[in-house]
Amino acid sequence: MGGAYRTVHRTPGGAGMPQDVVFDLPWPLRKHPGVAGAREHCLGWLAAQGLADRRGLTAETFVTWQLDELAGYFFPRATQEGLELATDLMVWYFAPFDDQFDGALGRDPRRTAGVCAGLAEVLYGVPEPGPVASSPVGRALGDLWRRSCTGMSPFWRTRARHNWTGYLAAHTAESVPRYHGRTVDAAYCVRQRGYATSSHVIMDLIERTGGFEVPAMVWHHPVLVELRTLTSEMIGISNDLCSAEKEEADGDLSNNLLLVLENHEGLDRPEAIERARALTAERVARFLDVERAVTDVDCLLDGAGREAVRRFVEGLHDLVRGDNEWERTTGRYQPAISGLQDLADLMSSGWDPLASGTAAGHGGHTR
Repeated sequence: MGGAYRTVHRTPGGAGMPQDVVFDLPWPLRKHPGVAGAREHCLGWLAAQGLADRRGLTAETFVTWQLDELAGYFFPRATQEGLELATDLMVWYFAPFDDQFDGALGRDPRRTAGVCAGLAEVLYGVPEPGPVASSPVGRALGDLWRRSCTGMSPFWRTRARHNWTGYLAAHTAESVPRYHGRTVDAAYCVRQRGYATSSHVIMDLIERTGGFEVPAMVWHHPVLVELRTLTSEMIGISNDLCSAEKEEADGDLSNNLLLVLENHEGLDRPEAIERARALTAERVARFLDVERAVTDVDCLLDGAGREAVRRFVEGLHDLVRGDNEWERTTGRYQPAISGLQDLADLMSSGWDPLASGTAAGHGGHTR
């Protein structure tokens, strides 16, 4: 990787959490009107999957973190069933899965790789899956995956499986610099965070939740490839600004762009924030420029295909705009209400949703 790594020497304790940073985004904020119904559905799904635990992800945490609102911002044109699927996924990402890597697991590359490989078995239908696949997190992923594939073409399923695998692999990649006590450089971090935030999985859900599909050959056209890359990077940058204090408190200085800019490039907190804003502004400008070329692919499409492409690009707008709104308002990154200490205690509470045999209702959720 050349100069991509640098040893961390920073003393924890920055200039505060920049959750109130507003990016200059040209797209309107929209929200699905069915959020309340999706919230009710999701709370039942959590219980059915064995993921609602007084030591882990409680109903209060769900409401405080506004995970239903996040799904509503991301997919304002979803069907109600699609919104319920998206809300369940938003919940699965956090305390049951992602937060498990905030402790010792996330600093052990071999264990992390084993967990993520075990979850990949769910996606690939391994005949005799291991214990991780039968854990509450694994069973819930299986339910999400089955529902995600409903009504979608074999092509969509193949690339969605690929993007899920990339998301899981990103957790293993992030464990490596933690293990070595190093930080990556900013360019590497931006690329990596695009996968680690699950942006590509979420982009696939634009189609699934909306009941349409971008034609296969156009999906790989350079215009759409670049728009997806820019979207993933903008979401990663925004996420890293609002989560900097949480990750700093966890001692994870290796994979957050803001902390990387401070540790690897020697910027102070205000300078790092401005650099992140500039990186986002560059990507917004490039997105708008590339988007003008979307009409170039119309010659490859019929009317339905053109409409699908337009809806997908509009969905990318919603992801970037909705992500920034949620990250500025969610209680997940506000120390006074998020329960960051409670989350730290959770890591030693005995609640392990990645362990098989956890007593829970695991027969799947019936709508």
